[in-house]
Amino acid sequence: MNRILKLIFLNDMRSMILLSAIAVVIIITITVSINSGNARKRNDSLKAQLTELESLGAGLIEMKELVNAKEKKIVPAKESGVVSRLESILKSIGLEARALKPMQVKRINEFIEEDAELEIQNIDLNGIVNLMYQINNAPAPMKIKSASIKSTFEDPDKFTLKLTVSLINRE
Repeated sequence: MNRILKLIFLNDMRSMILLSAIAVVIIITITVSINSGNARKRNDSLKAQLTELESLGAGLIEMKELVNAKEKKIVPAKESGVVSRLESILKSIGLEARALKPMQVKRINEFIEEDAELEIQNIDLNGIVNLMYQINNAPAPMKIKSASIKSTFEDPDKFTLKLTVSLINRE
């Protein structure tokens, strides 16, 4: 009888060990599965953040190149003043100003903004486009603050153009 109890107990012990081992394997499998799912989610999140950072980095590089190009324009050139720069632009495209006069000079931090008023009569649309293109692509940073275009009574294809242009220079 003692022997039978030992066999039953040993069989129960083996069953218990086997069941315990299976339970441990199941618990480990579930834990690894949960952790790998969390790791995948984190990995996907990090990949999305990396993609966003790469796109922002590309935008930052483009912005830096644009700023460098604009800073190169601020370097002092041969002509000084907005009037002389406008005269050289007008001369390069074969236009003549009816009136070209300096206006105000403003100091903005380490920059100086110098304004001038320009009036051209009997100019066609092509001349206006060429002038604005030349002002925009001038070697120094220039901007058109205001523009007024009126057609002439005699010829509707000819215009009177009035611009207020400003030049930005470093001190």
